[in-house]
Amino acid sequence: MIRLIASDLDGTLLNEESMLSEKTAECIRTAQQAGILWVAATGRSLRTASELMRTAGVSPEYLLLNGAEFRKSDGTLIFQKSIEASCAQEIIQMLMEKKLDFEINTSVGDFSTDCEFCDTARPMPAVEKIFDAQIKIQKIFIFSEEQNKLKNIKEFLKKRQDITITSSAAWNIEITDRQVNKGTMLEQIAEYYGYSKEEVLVFGDGKNDILMFEKFPHSRAMGNAVESLKKIAEKVIESNKDDAAAQEVCRLLQHLSL
Repeated sequence: MIRLIASDLDGTLLNEESMLSEKTAECIRTAQQAGILWVAATGRSLRTASELMRTAGVSPEYLLLNGAEFRKSDGTLIFQKSIEASCAQEIIQMLMEKKLDFEINTSVGDFSTDCEFCDTARPMPAVEKIFDAQIKIQKIFIFSEEQNKLKNIKEFLKKRQDITITSSAAWNIEITDRQVNKGTMLEQIAEYYGYSKEEVLVFGDGKNDILMFEKFPHSRAMGNAVESLKKIAEKVIESNKDDAAAQEVCRLLQHLSL
């Protein structure tokens, strides 16, 4: 019996307009009323993820920043893992030298070198101010239209042993502590609530969802998912534009009610 559903947002629960459809929102509410714990498992920060959910009228719990944080539906922090300060400083200084845009998700909010693109972030302060204030950084999000430049940066970063590197799209790189990923955090959440892995169902479409799929037996890859995720999924469903995750959960709920 499924007792916890963990779903990625962008490319999975969200449609092509990056919104939660009414059908999907209603599905989440129905699942919660049936006693299923719903976790939004995303690379987003609480601010952007919760605003999307609040606008749609739903209130899930949150696995955030690719697994760097777990928060209750009201924003209460339960688990958090930050990048080592010296590591974060080295990476940020390198990005500034190479004039690459990025966002940092921190214990005091989000900051970016391009607030037009990252419209919920504040302007990036001087690097010295961040580290003098001992601000903890959970994730560094690099973005660029120059994919060759991103590829070179990723190859350089892969030499480090103290970080986890993933991407949610071809135009970005997402950096967290080496121990951080969605799969490991979801294991902690399941243990926190006393659920077995067989009682968890996961949905996703991107490379940052792979470890969830590897760690949990019940998984659904979207039709628009990357091929590497489809290959390890228990089942491949339709795409996010078809509200496929909602349709799959509706089938599950009908089965439970029989």
